[in-house]
Amino acid sequence: MNDTQDGGATQQGVPADKAAYLAEATALFKQILPLWDSAGNVWRTACAFDSLLDYFVVSGTDSTNYADDALTALDPTKKGNWWDDFGWIGIAALRAAELGFAAQHRYDFLKIAINSWCYMYGAGWSTASGPQGIYPYLDPPGWASFASTHTKNTGAPNCWVYIDQTWPGVTPDMQAKLRPRYSPGGIWNSPFTATEHPLPSAEYNSGGGDVLNPIQNTVTNAVYALLSLRLSQAAKRPDFAPYFSGVGFNLAACNQAWENQIAWWQLWMLKTADPLQSLLLTGQQGSQGGSLVRERVSSFHAVNNEIYWDSSYNKDMTWSGDQGLLIGALREANAIYKASPPPVCGLYPDLIKGTFANYFRARTYGSVSGNFPLPWLEVGAADPYNATPPGSDYGDYQTGVGAYMRYLLQAYQAEPALLTAYKPAIIATANALVNPNFGTASPVGQCDAFTPQGFDKADLMSAYVNRLAVLTLAIAMS
Repeated sequence: MNDTQDGGATQQGVPADKAAYLAEATALFKQILPLWDSAGNVWRTACAFDSLLDYFVVSGTDSTNYADDALTALDPTKKGNWWDDFGWIGIAALRAAELGFAAQHRYDFLKIAINSWCYMYGAGWSTASGPQGIYPYLDPPGWASFASTHTKNTGAPNCWVYIDQTWPGVTPDMQAKLRPRYSPGGIWNSPFTATEHPLPSAEYNSGGGDVLNPIQNTVTNAVYALLSLRLSQAAKRPDFAPYFSGVGFNLAACNQAWENQIAWWQLWMLKTADPLQSLLLTGQQGSQGGSLVRERVSSFHAVNNEIYWDSSYNKDMTWSGDQGLLIGALREANAIYKASPPPVCGLYPDLIKGTFANYFRARTYGSVSGNFPLPWLEVGAADPYNATPPGSDYGDYQTGVGAYMRYLLQAYQAEPALLTAYKPAIIATANALVNPNFGTASPVGQCDAFTPQGFDKADLMSAYVNRLAVLTLAIAMS
């Protein structure tokens, strides 16, 4: 460890209680399990699974008996819809395979990860000539059924190119105004249709359009980059390699996909001159230092030298999950480039700084006071606790802290010094969560990572998963 400890206390004087963290984590797992089993929402159960994997590792709990639960959690027939859903599915499945979760199903998890990437990529996932299925494996649970109802797949990188196939009658003018600003790289979360598409605007609209899809948002591009990058590395494992080569998996395309994504971020985050249009939010009024990544890209390709904005773009809107995903994608890409990685890969320490400087806000839960991370943040908002997430999608956006914390855990495991300065904040949050007086939030507001919300099982489990992710990071650090 980088901080010296004496009797369980960090050098900065914040006490750490690993036994209490583990006991609370186990209690949370027991609360999560029945919700996870029956939520029936694959992106949410896949996302939760990724954090549950960390719990199994730190607790040493035998995963053998939870194989069926996990396979069901990755079943695409459980509301599998937009392409970003498959990024979450693939990332969790690949981690399960690599970590040996329910090891008797290791290669089933690997097949699910490969399927997920192939579905995101679209035609060309195989090097074989002639007709291809939408993905190579039909034996994992749910995938044959999903294939029977999803017989066409343009692929997430090709939405604009094939816009006339999914939006018959689109006008040339609208097609021109929706052209992506940068390519290759950059994917959409769903196809363009006559009823679902962004609204291009000649002026910045402060997020007034409120369109959730199809857009080039950060989350979809981040999960695609991470899955592409991690699969390209997994294919090198001797025991995994036959599952790629045996189905003609296009490894060159997979490698190119994550490199294209890094190049895309380089353009959006470091080469877009207008700070209001850059995907990187830094030095803005209301910011407390460091950098943040915005929730979506701002604008489209110029038409007759005029830039058109996405009318749903809010220059101040950020999501904690995006921060974690980008920290992971940039850090892992930085480690893989043999020489001279693109400068954007070096931004992940500043994103960590930005999240701790901006996302941790004063709040009291019951009689427990401290600084706690928000699931989303509208930078500069007078009342961040009541800021509205895009599309008023409170349930989905509440999951952000869990995603953020698990990517901090992965960063800590790879480079412990990255979190030295932030260890007191993490331990303090964990201590608050295990305090028996932890209770109702004040100030109140739905921008709250730790209070269960709603009646939907997927929504109810999010607060518990968020807490669990904080505790698994604290366990690793203490």
